[in-house]
Parts: sequence; structure tokens; C-alpha cells
Amino acid sequence: MKRKISSLVMATAVLSGSVFTPVAVTNVSAATIQQQQSAQKETIIVNGQEKVISFTQVNKKKLYSIDQLSQIMVATVKYNSKTKAYEVSKKSGKQVKKIDYKANAADVVINGKKTKLSTPTKMVGKTLFVEADSFVKTFGGDLLIDKSLLITVAGTINLAEKSLTVDGNDKKVKGLSINGKQLYSVQDIAKLFSATTTVNKNNEVLVTNKDKTIKLKLSNKAMTVNNKVINLKENPILVKNVVYADVSDLVHAFNGDILPTQNSYFVSTTGLVSGDTFKPQWVDNSSILVTNETETESRSMVVNTSSKKGLFTVNATELAVSPNGKQAIYSDENGYVYLVDLVTKKINGINLSDDSVKLEFVWSPDGQKVYFLQGDKSEKVSYINVVDGSIKKVFEDKLIYKTDLRLSMDGKKVLYIVAKEGITKNTEGENPEVDSIDLTDTEEQIYVVNLEDAEPKAIPVTITKENKVFPSFLADGSIVYVSADPESDKLPDVKMISVDQSVSTLISNKDINNLVVTSKGEVMILVRESNGNSVIYEWNNATKKLKNIVQTKLELTSFSVSNDGKSIVATTPGTNGETLVLFKNGVMELLTK
Repeated sequence: MKRKISSLVMATAVLSGSVFTPVAVTNVSAATIQQQQSAQKETIIVNGQEKVISFTQVNKKKLYSIDQLSQIMVATVKYNSKTKAYEVSKKSGKQVKKIDYKANAADVVINGKKTKLSTPTKMVGKTLFVEADSFVKTFGGDLLIDKSLLITVAGTINLAEKSLTVDGNDKKVKGLSINGKQLYSVQDIAKLFSATTTVNKNNEVLVTNKDKTIKLKLSNKAMTVNNKVINLKENPILVKNVVYADVSDLVHAFNGDILPTQNSYFVSTTGLVSGDTFKPQWVDNSSILVTNETETESRSMVVNTSSKKGLFTVNATELAVSPNGKQAIYSDENGYVYLVDLVTKKINGINLSDDSVKLEFVWSPDGQKVYFLQGDKSEKVSYINVVDGSIKKVFEDKLIYKTDLRLSMDGKKVLYIVAKEGITKNTEGENPEVDSIDLTDTEEQIYVVNLEDAEPKAIPVTITKENKVFPSFLADGSIVYVSADPESDKLPDVKMISVDQSVSTLISNKDINNLVVTSKGEVMILVRESNGNSVIYEWNNATKKLKNIVQTKLELTSFSVSNDGKSIVATTPGTNGETLVLFKNGVMELLTK
């Protein structure tokens, strides 16, 4: 007859979820309570939880209660009176893992294979004590021997340095891999935020810097940050005098931000720029100027794409960056014009006398002039000399509310879009009222002005009725734009107006959300595909084909290409408005939140 020592059936749910899901260990059995004096008790860590277990020592090697080890590893132990063996088994999938022990013996059978233990088993009273290493590993767990025994019931335990990208720089920090989860050194993460870490005798961890006081307790999922209690994802663990915890819990405690990367994490110690962030313009190949709006302010910021930090803030919007990226220009609510030195971070007013409305600044290729739409109704095209601040009118006519001002790459022509006003007919009498408005031929058209003409004139280069958006010059003086018919189900086209005024269709049947001509003269479009993906294509004029440059499940709304053509930033809807993402290493990486 077999004498059953211990049998415990536990739901597999105990092993699911967090790496540190508490393991239910029942009270020490009656047999264990009746042990001799040579059995002692110690606290060990099981899946991040403190547990008390009985042990004895043989030649300075600790052996542990087979009953309690079986409970920890969700295994069943039985005594076979015929073979005088203690049979421990656990079903794993379709397999059954098994160990046969004998009392006070080094011989053992593990999964049917005879072997020897490094330390023989030992009977203490009516309980068998065995070494933990082979026991835990046979049943799918792992352990690490430190001041206290650290056990994971599934997976492995590994101590190794890990890499983090911190504010754009690579950093090495100590890491603890346990049961498929990765924990990081609290001491190392604290140093990133100029904080110090101490551990007292009560297993309390104190992390402090000038702004934060963070308290953690080993094997406890509660953390206090400046006296506010926050629940942790995982229990902190002390191994070889290093405290390990979930890295996102630590970073957020310091008001930083953490983003997953392909192989690790990006940590922003100051936190990402937040708010509605849009209209990205490249300053150089590693920084961009954006418009950023929050509930309390509207401003422009230079953001570094590597560190993700805001480098410089201007309390104004609608800035335009110069071709060399060293300056930006804007007009305030009074119509005064300011020049921003993006290198020295200084702002100077270059015209504080002309208070007319000035919109849509466009720099000349040589950076000496900036063209803009002038007047309450944007009726004029003018430019300002950035050296002396003088303003000169280039062209004016009766067509009002001009938009989409663009300058050719050689600086010799400008284009804009404008519509003619409808003809209003009034009723007769002393108090005439509007009778009708004739909107015939009032559709918006693209006009071009040759700046080298003695008397510049606006020449319409389109006469069609469809909407025309995103007009831009190509290097040879041709014009491209997106043509969309609002009264048709037909998808938009990209059309080109050659220098000889002939019109052709470059791209058709695409749901185009944005068109950009890069500094190198390449035509790129942002398309929303039928499967919901956003795709950025580049048009190859030689092959007459589109090349897929970026594909993402994100809903992109606009994009901008760096001057070297190697980087792309885009905007996408977020919780606080538009957020900025960077296309890097084949994936979209968040820049703002």
C-alpha cells in the first residue's frame, strides 16, 4: 500500500498572468511540524512573493522539505512502500515529469534516468529533505541562490547587463530576467534621474532626488511617490544587493516616459513633448520645428529626433524655417515681423512698424528674402528683406483670400490658389436685398506670377472645376497638385502642369491625404489604402511608378522629409490632438505624446 505524503492539485491559473503571481503554499504539514530540532525555517522568494520554507543542512549545503517544494512547483509527492521511494510527479502538457528519491541516499531517478545528487537526501523526523536545484529545474522552474533562495516556477532566471536608450544615448544597466519578464536595477535607473537609493533592514527601498521621494518594499506591489500610493506591475526583488523592479514603474514615478523599441526601451528622463503637435519642418537632419498647442498656450518648439527633447521654444506660431535651417521667421498678432536665430536661440524684431496682416512666409533659396501674403484679405504678394527689414509689394490684384503661396526652386516665380468672387444681384427699391449670387467660373484656380517681369502679372494655369490642393513647384518649373472632385466618387489624382502649360496625370486612383515635393525635387504622396494602412509613396518619373517608402497601420495625416532625404516625420491623431512619429529602422517611433 502506498503512503501518501502530500498531494496538491492547483489550477493552472495560478501560473498565468504576472511573472510574480502569488503561489499558494499551504501550511506546513503535520509531519513537518513533528520534525526534529535539526530542521529550521527561512524566508525565500517564490515568483516575487516571500514564502517560509523548512530546511536542514548537510555539509553546509541546504536541503529543503520535499512537501513544500512540491507545493511550490505544483507537483504531487507520494511514497511507494514497495520501492521505498518518494515519487514526485507533475504533468506538463502531454508529458509527465517525475523524480524518484530514496531516504538518505544520493541515488535518484529523474525522468527515468538514474543519476546522483550532489548532496544526499536526508530524513528529518517524517519529512524528506532534498536539494532544491535539481528539483526546481526538473519541474520547469529555475532558481538563484543568494542571501535567500529565489525561485521561479516557470522559465529561467538570468542576471545580465541590458541596454537602454536614454535621451538618445545608449546606457548599460543591470537586468534580471525571470520567467520571461525583464526587471531592471532600481539603483541604475535612479541614477538616470540623479537619485540615490538605500535599502534598510526592514527591506524598505528609499529612492530620492530633489523632486521625488519614492518608497518601495521588497515583495510588495505598493509604491509611494511623494506620499501617493501607486500599484506596481511586479514585486521588487533584492538579488546580490541590487533591487530589481519593472522599468516602466520606475520611469513613470520620476515623470519620465518610456517607449518600447525593437530590442529594448527608449527612456525620456524629462518626458515627451505633449499636446497637439503638428506642422513639422526640418531644421537639420536631426531636429524639427513644430507647432505645439496645449490647453494653456500655443507655441513653436525645436525637437531633437534622437533625444526627443524640446531644445528651444518660441512663444509664437506659423514660423517658417530658412533653407539652411539656421533661421526662422514669423509675424505676431500686430503684424510685426521677427527673425529667430535657431543657432544662438535669440529673437529679433526686424520690422516693428508695418502692422499689416502677413501670412504664409516662404523663404527665397538664398535666404535673403521671405515672400508672404499681405493684407486683411490676402490680396497682395510681398517680400521682406531679412537684412534690413524693408518690405516691398510684388503683386496685387482684385482677387482676394489667396492661399497656398509657393516659390519656385530657382526663386523666379510664385504660385498661389485663389477663386473669383461670385456676382451678386440685389433686389430693387430703397432697401435692396440679395436676390441671387452667380457662382459661374468661381472655382479656385492656380495662378503663377513671374517675379522677373518688369510688371508682374498673375497668369492662371488651370481652368478646371475640381478642387486643387497641395500645389508645388518641381525643379524644372513644372507644377504638381492633387486634383479631387468633391461631387464624384472617383479617387483623387496627382496632376502635373508642364512649363509649356500642358497638363498630364502622374498618379491616379489613390486616396491621397498629402503631397510633398522634397528639397531634392522628389514627389511623395501620403495615401490611405483600402485596408486602413497609411502608405507614403515616392513617384519615380523615369519608370512612371510608385515606390513604397513607409507603410504603417497608424492613421497618418501629414508628413515631412529631411533635407538629406533619409528621415521622415509624420503626424497621427493622439489623445491630445496630433502627435509626431518618426520613421526609423523600418518602424514608426513616437516623438511626442
